[in-house]
Amino acid sequence: MAQNFGKIPSHKSYVLSLYRTVLRNIPKCCHSYAFQYEIKKTLSKQLFKHKHDKSSWSVYTLLNEFSLLNNCLLEGKLQEIKNLMKPLKKMKKQLETTKILNSLTSLGDVKTNDPEEVRRFHVLSAYIKRKQDLGLLPAYIPKTYQHKLLLPLALNEHACLKLFHIQQKLKNGPPSAGLSYTKEGRNQIWFVRSPINKGRQQSKKLGILIRKERKDSQKNIDNLNFCEINAAWAVHEAIWEEYLESKKIIKVNLPKYLEYAANIPKSTKCNPSSQYQKIKEWVDPVREIMFELHSKSFQRVEYFNKYKEKLLKNGGQLAYFDKKSKEMYAKRLTLFRKMSKETLPYVTLFIEGRDLPSVLAKYGF
Repeated sequence: MAQNFGKIPSHKSYVLSLYRTVLRNIPKCCHSYAFQYEIKKTLSKQLFKHKHDKSSWSVYTLLNEFSLLNNCLLEGKLQEIKNLMKPLKKMKKQLETTKILNSLTSLGDVKTNDPEEVRRFHVLSAYIKRKQDLGLLPAYIPKTYQHKLLLPLALNEHACLKLFHIQQKLKNGPPSAGLSYTKEGRNQIWFVRSPINKGRQQSKKLGILIRKERKDSQKNIDNLNFCEINAAWAVHEAIWEEYLESKKIIKVNLPKYLEYAANIPKSTKCNPSSQYQKIKEWVDPVREIMFELHSKSFQRVEYFNKYKEKLLKNGGQLAYFDKKSKEMYAKRLTLFRKMSKETLPYVTLFIEGRDLPSVLAKYGF
């Protein structure tokens, strides 16, 4: 008897793959948080509703619409997505959503998908909510008033706060570059931290190096733990064989015997110190491997210490980024003084291009 398509692994794999692809593409291709939420909620409901659907034609139609939705996302056709979703949503749910998102434009509007427009409306929404909580604005405000009257006020208040933070930073004086480190295993990986190379401006090679050292350090720890387990088995075998030969039970302080000292000569570290031949035969091979792993680990520690001393401190990257940070501060201070003298006294809220957000953007703040 033929199986229903719902039990075929390839069908399940295709549906899951398509669903994951759409979920990844939603935030990439749609900048409106409200519209992202609507798409995800509708998809989740439809998948749950048709989970046990046995009609092949019904499922085929839905999968075609699913694939069309993904194509519309990639092409940025938000109005078509809205049209696809409209028959799937009840009118009651649409009205509730519209009431909650009354400060935003209609879902799927091309303007709403612009990241700058989304940011502006988030500022407006937060401003209205804050004023309503204080009792300074009514519960219902027409959209015309919101866009023409309240939006410039909200953006101006947001820009004033930004201007205050800029002024405080400049008042604190020129920032300096400094050394920082991240610890991976025994290694302290040193790097320069400054306003010039913070966040995404930091070297990508540094990130690659940190991830590599983290992986290598964890691998080294796992290998040492594995060797310790094998050494425990080996010492028991040595004790047993020694007992069979001499009828004596030898005592070995295994942790001390496997202890590695970084400050003594290599020949002392690696030579067996046990007087029992069976311990030498069974435990020493594992011991030598552990000493080699410890030695490589301490070599990396020494390498990063030298890197810190030679490349960062003595006229290297630290001095370079410190100089660039002070140059950046001097440039920003000059621009701020020029802006304060020439433009800030003539800021006008409701004239585009002469409002405070436009002035800050013009001077690069």
